[in-house]
Amino acid sequence: MTRVPWRTILTHAPTIVDAARSFYGVSRRTGEGGGNRADASETLQSVRARVADLEQDNAEQVTHVADLTRQVQELGVAVEGLRTRVRQWVVATSVALVVSIVSAALAFWYAR
Repeated sequence: MTRVPWRTILTHAPTIVDAARSFYGVSRRTGEGGGNRADASETLQSVRARVADLEQDNAEQVTHVADLTRQVQELGVAVEGLRTRVRQWVVATSVALVVSIVSAALAFWYAR
């Protein structure tokens, strides 16, 4: 299982959000139309290039989402295993506590 550096991600979350906002603002400004457009064929070429870029970005995002989904699933399996171990340790500790209390009571009873 690949470890996710959550502490690092959460530490740098404000920086990541600020960078994403600035990138979003830049991409919106470049996407807004201006009055000085070349002829229609260049505009069509530009639109096709942007669509190709968006499709590539979409494919990369799908890969990242699939990877995150796999990591979350592995994390769930690991948490379930830990839950089982904790339950076993609680039972073992409870039994040890009961045995020690009974032993102490018997030792006190026979010491009188």
